[in-house]
Parts: sequence; structure tokens; C-alpha cells
Amino acid sequence: MPRDLRSYRPLLHPLWIGALALLVLNDHALKGSGLLPGWATGKLSDFAGLLVAPAVLAALLRLSSRRGFLGAHVATGAVFSAIKLAPEAARAVEALMALTPLPWRITVDPTDLIALPMLVVSYRVLGEAARRPEPARRPIAHRLALMAGSLACAATSSPTGPCDEGTGCDPWEPPPPQEVASLLIGNATETEQLLRVRRLRETARVDCSVMLADPEGALSRDLFENAETWLIAPGRALPLDNAGCDAYLIDADGLPLTLLAWSAEQFPEQFLVTTTDNSLPGRVIALQRDGARLALAEHPAVFDAPPAEPRPPAEACGVSVKGGRLDWTVPVSKAAVLTGIMSSPDGCHALALDRGETFFLCAPAEAIPFSAGDLLHLSPVEIDGGVYPERPENERAFARGIHIESETHAVLVLRGNVLARGSMIGRQPSVDFRAELTPLKGCRGFHDACGSLVEPLEVSLLGDGVSGVVSLRAGEIAELAEGAEALLVVRAEDMPVRNADCFTAPIDQPRLLESVWIAAAAAP
Repeated sequence: MPRDLRSYRPLLHPLWIGALALLVLNDHALKGSGLLPGWATGKLSDFAGLLVAPAVLAALLRLSSRRGFLGAHVATGAVFSAIKLAPEAARAVEALMALTPLPWRITVDPTDLIALPMLVVSYRVLGEAARRPEPARRPIAHRLALMAGSLACAATSSPTGPCDEGTGCDPWEPPPPQEVASLLIGNATETEQLLRVRRLRETARVDCSVMLADPEGALSRDLFENAETWLIAPGRALPLDNAGCDAYLIDADGLPLTLLAWSAEQFPEQFLVTTTDNSLPGRVIALQRDGARLALAEHPAVFDAPPAEPRPPAEACGVSVKGGRLDWTVPVSKAAVLTGIMSSPDGCHALALDRGETFFLCAPAEAIPFSAGDLLHLSPVEIDGGVYPERPENERAFARGIHIESETHAVLVLRGNVLARGSMIGRQPSVDFRAELTPLKGCRGFHDACGSLVEPLEVSLLGDGVSGVVSLRAGEIAELAEGAEALLVVRAEDMPVRNADCFTAPIDQPRLLESVWIAAAAAP
């Protein structure tokens, strides 16, 4: 594209200078004077502004091609059309300009689009001026014109005289404060209020349907950040954002700890006026007086706070509460002779190998059917994909493990969202069982030390090699293939609300299964 334009040349064209003079005169003299009706001064600003603005934009960006000059006109027309047709766009521009010394008040009026043909006039007339040779450059004049045009486009008008009935003018007021938010807490009292706000941690993962079904029971106070304090003036509102599914704990002097929980589907984020009387219905939660105390008004997002001490787990939750866990270190050697085993009360075992190496495995004793002198083959296992009945719907099968094999036994220790099987390490033949997982009867779930909601599961095994239907809970083992194989379930639980910082699965998933497959070594 040839660069044959000089974007500063249109700024001294008589048409542009005349439009600039009309824009300044109209905005700062005619508007509010009563000499012309309000609709007429508004249209004059639109016609003059669409002649002035594209050339100013082209000069500021130093555009030097025809395509660039056309782009400046298209961009001007697009923004002008958006703020005249869409209240959201107008409010967004007002909020942006409110951050500058020159705030705007934009009237959404589709009839103002009648001024759009001025862009064609500007492109044809001023574009020709930009291509025309100029006898001599006048840099000072060009810079002064650019400064004047920029100020004229940025500065809004306000009536200088009184606006009585019949004068045809509207008193200018600065746009109300706005922020992108989902809900607001509005101070409906007559005094300033200091609010303490605790938001869900960034590491909290929440199944929205579970949380909203019982927010008080699903959430724990341990899942929330430390409090931030906000001083809210009377009539003003504190914005709360929520791009998905979020919760807050709110309290103040005189206001007991209160839980707010909702989804973005209920209250999508948008520009909200942060006052108590200019916001959309349902978006303001009023902080109001309730006798000598404070209270939040009734609202679909307001709930009682979770208890300071989570409810104790039911007796039926059993071993899941004690928390047997699988863990292991990465072996250095792929094959080594076992010289000894040292076990600790926490269920972890140190397997001493020749060459001075120690391999640590935290698992039930049944997972270590080895003796000193055995030659062990150790290899990591990774499951990424595949078809397994126990895999949660819409989740990819994913697990990590360690395969240990000697001359007498083969063991697969696995942690992820599927159960251990001999086929995962190429063992053929092996029992191809099916597993169904259901909530553990009598156990409503409980919160662990990290605040995660743990819902224990019961594992039902069936298929070839399984005698009937075998039900397993955490800590139980089932014999398969008439004792040739066994499956030990160490952990089986869903965590629809969890703290990812404490999650021990290979990846952050709502279902966690820890299991050990044990079998006699395959015949050579």
C-alpha cells in the first residue's frame, strides 16, 4: 500500500477548520443558551464532530496510507454507532471518561445516526487534501490545530446558565460511578459502615450445583481468604464480582458473619451504578438497620454463614475419615534387590535397596507382599485416556501410579479417577471387572482439614472373575479370579467443593480414587 498521505494536511483545510469552529461554538455557547432547541444543538455536535474526529484520530496515529485513513473513519463510525444504539456501550464510555478531567454525558439516540454521512464527506474531501502536495510545511499551525481538535473532541459541554422550565436545556450532571460487578452491597444506613469481606480462595474449586443446593453445608470457613476491609459511605455500594460461581463471607460491627453465594448465571457481570438508588432491581443487597444491629436484606444470594466448627462426620464415614493415603517416591533404579523393609506407624514403608537407595511407599501393608532378597522391578505408570466405567462423565481418565514386580508378585499402586487393573500394566489375562460408584450410605460427607467437602463412595465390582457383586468401602479388599488377584480400595470419594492446594490427585479432579491391584507374578 503506497504511503502517499500526510495526515496533518486536513487539519488546515477550510472544511475541517469550519467544522471545528462550529463544534466549539455549539458545545460551549449554543447548548443551554435557549437560542436553539436541545435537539438541534445535539445534532449540530454530531455533524461537526464526525467531520473533526476522524482527521484528529488519523493525525494522532500518524497514519500515512489510504487504508489507514479509511480505518480512522470506520473506527469513528463504529464507536459513534455503538454509543448511540447501545446503552451499555454509552455507559462504558461514560465510565471511562469519568476517570479523566473531562467526563462525558452521552444521550443514547438512534436518530443521531443521521449524521453518519459526514464520514463520507470527511473521507472524500479531507482525504483528497491529505494526498494533495503542500507548498510548505507549517508544523506549528498543524500542532495547534491538532491540540484544538483533540480538546474539542474530548471536552463535553455543560450549560452555564440556569435551566428553568421552557428553556430547552438539560442541566449537566457528572455520570454516576459505575463498575463491572455481579452484585452490590448498598449502605442503606445514615452512617459510614466498615465492612469486612472474605472471598473464596483462588484455589477453591466449586461444583456450583452442589454449593447452591446447600451453601451453609457445602462450604467451610477454611476455604475463604483473609478479610479485606471497606469503608462504605451512606448511599454508596460495594461491588462484588463473580465470573462463574463464587461466595463471600461478610461481617461488620453489629453485623453477624453472613454468607453470600450465587452463580454468574443468576446475576451476570455488567456495569452497575455503585449507589443504592440507581442500580438494577435485584442487584443491590441492602445493609440496613435492624434495631440496634445491622442486617443484610433478604436476597437469593444471602445465607447463614458456615459453622465455625464443621459438623463431625457420621460414624458410617468410617475409614474415609482416618484418611489412609497412597504416596511414593520416584525410584532411581529400574531394578534393584530389596535388602529390608522398615515400617512406620503412619503407614509409610522404607524399602531399602542395594546400592544404598531407599524407596518410600505409603500404602497398606497388603500392598507390599515382598521379602528381603527379592529382585524388584519398579516403573512409573501413567493413565491418560481410555474407557473405564467408574470414570466420571465428561472427565478424561487420568491417573498416576507405580508398578512393582518381583518373581512372586505384581503390584500396581494407582491414584487418580480410575481404579487399578492388571491390564494397565499389560497383564494378560487379567480380571476385566466393571465398577460402579455410589454415595456411601449413612455418610452425608464431611470437611477435611483443608476445608474440602469430602463425600465418600462405595465401590461395587462385578463381571468376569468377580463372585457376584462385591461392595467395597475405603480400607477394604476384594479377591478376584478365585484369589489369583486382589483389589484394595484405599480411598474413594468425590470432592465437589475442594481446596486445590491440598489436593493430592495427579490433576485437580472432583473424584479421587486410590487403589492397589495385587496379583501373583505371571508365569515365565
